[in-house]
Amino acid sequence: MGMDDTDDLVPFPNVRVIRSTGPALLCIVGNQRVWLLRSQISGRLRRTGDRGRLLIRRSVASARGFIQLPGVKAVPLQRSITQRRPPGQLYLVRGDEGRPLAN
Repeated sequence: MGMDDTDDLVPFPNVRVIRSTGPALLCIVGNQRVWLLRSQISGRLRRTGDRGRLLIRRSVASARGFIQLPGVKAVPLQRSITQRRPPGQLYLVRGDEGRPLAN
């Protein structure tokens, strides 16, 4: 497999489009949600709600961890999860008795 093969397209069945913007699609590929630029994919999936087979460039599929290229060590992707802070105490703030709070 030469370096030019990284731009080959790899088919992925059962892909679902969650969100669509001008330059990209937010898709579910396998069990991962991933943004894919339209220039990196091919197929008939275009809008939110579309489902079916999507062709993804081999280099992108490898970088996202969908496939492993021969001779390239796979590095597991760490999921970016926002840590929620525990709710703090809320304090009721009252205005002066004689003045209204809003105009």
